[in-house]
Amino acid sequence: MRILDSLKAGLRGGDDELGRDDLLREVEEGILSLRRFGRRGKDVFPPGVTVRVRCAEAGLLTVRGFVEDPSFERDLEARLHNRLASPDVLPARRYRVEAGPRNEVVVEEDATALQGTFVVEGGDRAGDRHPVELTRKEWRLGRGRWHQERPDDQRLPNDIVLTESLPFVSRAAALVRRTGAFLEVEARQQGEFLVVVRRDGTQLRPALTAAGRVPLGVGDRLLFHDGKSGEIALRLDPVEDP
Repeated sequence: MRILDSLKAGLRGGDDELGRDDLLREVEEGILSLRRFGRRGKDVFPPGVTVRVRCAEAGLLTVRGFVEDPSFERDLEARLHNRLASPDVLPARRYRVEAGPRNEVVVEEDATALQGTFVVEGGDRAGDRHPVELTRKEWRLGRGRWHQERPDDQRLPNDIVLTESLPFVSRAAALVRRTGAFLEVEARQQGEFLVVVRRDGTQLRPALTAAGRVPLGVGDRLLFHDGKSGEIALRLDPVEDP
């Protein structure tokens, strides 16, 4: 565990404010402090970390906005990649932002940093549960056993079978990938008939975004539908804190 105190604002709004640039730097240093060297000098990290950020009450919303923006993680990974020989071994990250008497960042090992459970809602596989494993970087989602976009595709299994029989769910419906502290969902054959429903009710269609992907958070639901009355969902449930 590494504790880093007395941060100065990188984006100046006041001497006591916690800025994005310094937060990036301190999280970077905290993660690097947990690096170990394996065989042949390979960089080794714990599978997951929790980053605890404490700041003044007035700055909570600002700092939460920093770490909830996917661009923060992309910038963090770019900085880490520049300093590592093995950029594919970065730990999953979870952020906790809370009020404190001084600015402080604590980076500590945490095996539950990006764990949770996918739960199927509706259809013939309702109630099926699929743990989000830290060692997995991708999940194939679809109807039936095989994730085939074309008849001549090599047979790759669906990691999460959403249904065995409902025809409006494509065989190669979607992909969920892990990128640092975030999960992202990409619509494949399901196209515009895949909707991400946020906890606050906001709805996004990955197929209609510029990147073709949408970040996925705990409490969000992936809704697969036929444009009429048929639908099933995949919900991401949290891990319970000890």
